[in-house]
Amino acid sequence: MNRFRVLRALLVTIAVVVGTSLLGLLVVDLYGAHRLAEVSKRYEREVGSLSLSAFVSPRVAVEENAVTWQRPGILAVVFFPGDQDVIGSLSAKRFADWKFDETTRLEVILERNTPALTLLLRARGMKASNWDIPYEQGTTAKIPNLLAALHAAKLLAARGRLALGRGDGETALVSAEALGTIARSHEAESSLILFLIGLAIEKYQIGLVHELATSPLATPPELDRLEASVCDADLKGALRNALRFGTAAMAHDVKAEELLDSVDSVVPSKLAPALADLVAATVIEANLEADRTAGRPVRAPLVAKARSEDRPWGWWMRMPVVIGGNLDSASARAAATASARNLARLAIALRREALTTGRYPPTLPSIDGVPTDDPLTGGPRAYEVRADGSADLHSTTTDEIVRSITPSGQLFFDALYRWTLPAPR
Repeated sequence: MNRFRVLRALLVTIAVVVGTSLLGLLVVDLYGAHRLAEVSKRYEREVGSLSLSAFVSPRVAVEENAVTWQRPGILAVVFFPGDQDVIGSLSAKRFADWKFDETTRLEVILERNTPALTLLLRARGMKASNWDIPYEQGTTAKIPNLLAALHAAKLLAARGRLALGRGDGETALVSAEALGTIARSHEAESSLILFLIGLAIEKYQIGLVHELATSPLATPPELDRLEASVCDADLKGALRNALRFGTAAMAHDVKAEELLDSVDSVVPSKLAPALADLVAATVIEANLEADRTAGRPVRAPLVAKARSEDRPWGWWMRMPVVIGGNLDSASARAAATASARNLARLAIALRREALTTGRYPPTLPSIDGVPTDDPLTGGPRAYEVRADGSADLHSTTTDEIVRSITPSGQLFFDALYRWTLPAPR
């Protein structure tokens, strides 16, 4: 009899615990739904619509679409083992620093990829683009092969540097124009990852632009073409649009299997379904703050957040980064790219003025679309005309800041943020 009573008490206890747990999960689920609806309305009121249909890109006629040529060109790139390392190195350093065996290896790679390069060059200078991403599908929308696009961009950058090093300015210029078109087509999309890939590709383009603009072979007409090849999208606006699509996709697909899998990687697996709405609300709140600070200056190196695993409720603190992405890094990359782009446009204008008049102007010119202050630092740029007739233009940011934004940025620091313009001949 005593055993029966003990067993009955145990079963009752288990039933109470299970019932209480289920009730608790139901309460959490209901609260999460309330919080999600509340923060979604606030986001739409302060930022914009969360309707996925708002992000569907306008159709572009096939003959006017840069992607018509870029997509097959990118996918046609053929790399053998070891090629990626060679291309990655040569695309980021001046031809004067290349080794003979690297040049020989690149020639073989370029010859093999003649069909791909022919397609990519067909798109140069085209302004309209559409990657036909089904944004109405939210988080499940299929995106193009971004790693392949980055490899193709590096191939073009290395090709341009090789051509310029051998005195073939036209081939180098054509490569820069094609690179600019690829970067522009990716930056124009509403997907954050495509936008970030576009920024990365633009970095390679500006590196090549730097080498072209400071070359003794540069002429005013060539500088005009070079200036036209530089991307001109509003990066802050494009970043905010990409963040808004990510928010809309989150709100739309909060109970989708793919999103639940992401939630399951952060929260205790048993709680994932009940916490999905609350997770989405937390991420959307983080995106709301990110919208306010998008593209702000970076005045100190980005600091990695403290390990949330070492703090109570650490798994909850990781949610905005794991589910929504590192928004601080995305904002900093946009500011850094805007800084590099503006310096390139100013340097081209200065170089053209010097080649036309025989000297650099005493102060920086005013250019439409280029703010007085550097987007990366929030302060003025440094500019000096030297006694020998050369000029120095640079951002006052530091290598430590750039390296904290993107590790590969260190390789490009001098090309992106410091311009030494030769004396005009």
